[in-house]
Amino acid sequence: MRLATLLPLLVAAPLNAQGAVSALERAEQAYHTLETLTAEFTQTIVNPMLGGPEVSRGTIYLVPPSRFAMRFSDPPHDRIVADGTWLWAYSPEAVPGQVIRQPIPKLGAASPNLLAQFVDRPLEHYRAGYVGEEELAGETVDVVRLLPRTADLPFRQAEIAISRETGLLLRVAVREVSGQQRTIVFEQLRVNQPVPESELTFVVPDGVRVVTP
Repeated sequence: MRLATLLPLLVAAPLNAQGAVSALERAEQAYHTLETLTAEFTQTIVNPMLGGPEVSRGTIYLVPPSRFAMRFSDPPHDRIVADGTWLWAYSPEAVPGQVIRQPIPKLGAASPNLLAQFVDRPLEHYRAGYVGEEELAGETVDVVRLLPRTADLPFRQAEIAISRETGLLLRVAVREVSGQQRTIVFEQLRVNQPVPESELTFVVPDGVRVVTP
């Protein structure tokens, strides 16, 4: 009886790992064929200390490997821009009168690029497990759980949903060190279409102070 109970677990373990590796390989291949990506996003943040969820929306723009932007429509004017040299974070409602500027971190798991940090050589940065398949926005996705191999990342766990059809990420959910849960869902993905230069450039507004930590 004990052996009969144990056998499914022994079989499930390698299948679980194999499913995760296969899905991640598909996602990595899709990422490295991208020239540009534009998508609409909805971000939901749940902070156990603050109660109800905080929801924001906007558009992301990506030109690999180091140019990336999140332009928020709600709240308006918030933006995160990696212009190839600097990473800019601007939130005029939360922190009026200043923008934070810092050198873009290295590629891979430390990148501000939301795709690269999960699918650029993922097995070097994470231990991966296959969660299962589900339907998301009319597509079948493979859900993979990622656990950082080092303690220098700002989150303890991530789950990514990878499109079976395209290999693109359709959802990213991370549990941050603080306990805060951040989930970003991508929709209306447009691949290899021109991205206006203005979307990947940050122009400091008049009267705004640049702060470099």
